[in-house]
Amino acid sequence: MKEITRIHLAKTPFSAEIDAKKSLEKYLNLIQKNMHAEPEAMQEIEARMVELLAERGVAKDGVIGNDDVLAIQEQMGEPRDFSDDAESVEIDDEPERSERSERRLMRDTEHALIGGVCAGIAAYWGTNPLWVRLLFIFSPFITFGAAVLIYIVMWLSVPEARTASDKLQMRGKAVTFDSLKRQASRNEPSVGRNSNTGHTAAKVFRFILGVGILMVTLGLLVALIVGAVSGIAVIGLLDGFYAQPWAWGLWASLLVGGVAAVWLGAILSHSAFTWTLKRLSVVMTVVALVVGALSVSGMTLFGVGMANELARDEERLTKIVPVELPSDMKGVKYVHVEGGNIPLHFGDTTRGDIKVELRYIDLKGKRQQPKVSAVRDGDKLVLRVENQRSRCRTTWFGLSPELDVDCFGFVRLHVSGPLSPSPAPQSSDA
Repeated sequence: MKEITRIHLAKTPFSAEIDAKKSLEKYLNLIQKNMHAEPEAMQEIEARMVELLAERGVAKDGVIGNDDVLAIQEQMGEPRDFSDDAESVEIDDEPERSERSERRLMRDTEHALIGGVCAGIAAYWGTNPLWVRLLFIFSPFITFGAAVLIYIVMWLSVPEARTASDKLQMRGKAVTFDSLKRQASRNEPSVGRNSNTGHTAAKVFRFILGVGILMVTLGLLVALIVGAVSGIAVIGLLDGFYAQPWAWGLWASLLVGGVAAVWLGAILSHSAFTWTLKRLSVVMTVVALVVGALSVSGMTLFGVGMANELARDEERLTKIVPVELPSDMKGVKYVHVEGGNIPLHFGDTTRGDIKVELRYIDLKGKRQQPKVSAVRDGDKLVLRVENQRSRCRTTWFGLSPELDVDCFGFVRLHVSGPLSPSPAPQSSDA
């Protein structure tokens, strides 16, 4: 049985065997003595040790043994090899080692304008962040907004480079005592008016961003409620249509997509105000994006199906009623419609006789058909339409509101024979 004690490395608690603790303390003291490392540098070295322990399966509150300390020394090297006396010799060889190190894609929040995605990509590829940012600015116009979603997903999924070890690995540099010391010296926070101004500007930007996302989300919520209620009323008018089930599918897809968009907007607005993103928020964001993508597929499927069935319903349900014409039609050249904006469709204009038909669809099947009377006015045939529009009643949620819509739907007049539309009256200006 071995005695253990509690220690902290980079503010991370561990349990350690007594012999392992002594070896680790001796190792850290040698590092500080040989490198003359500042407290910030020692903090980064301890953080690197925490990472190496995690790779060996020793997480927070785990037990550190002698084997773990020997593994750390083997990977990090002997402190005397990185003393200040040998620094000038070793520093020239470090770029060669760093070129062979494996790079890690992380967000560079130290040089970030928003989330550090562009700066992290630039560090990973070893290029100027300006070019990556310009690419992300102009790419939404080429990808129809897909680049914005890619940026958001990377912001949520790519980890942030927090420690000096992360920042070195992000650039593909070797994690050594000397590199950790120099990186720690670069990470010292700057003070003064510039940092305060930058902090204030960041707060203002986050507030404006959060308000903008919140306003868009509220607008989507209002549109979702109004669209859902109106959709139920309109679909209720399609009784007897084979397209009605497809219309319900389209309505459901739009509703699910709208809910996903509102939920995503709520998460993003909250994250913009607090500038924090918890694991649950990341999971819910990914779920909202997946649900939104599936709803778009549903909209396409049900929309195409509804359009095809509407075309078949129009052909199946169209009623044709002949219009009684005056007995004397000799000399009639033009036709004119009164009593509504009824479209005229001309058929065979080469036939000798004149034939007029009323074609309409009764959406509910409970209304009287439109009435059309035909009278002659000189060389013009005047068609008067009555009962063309009516107020329909439909029921949803136990209510029966009246909708001011064309309950007959697709009302038109079909004309065959040697007739042409009546010319527009000319103004009598002197």
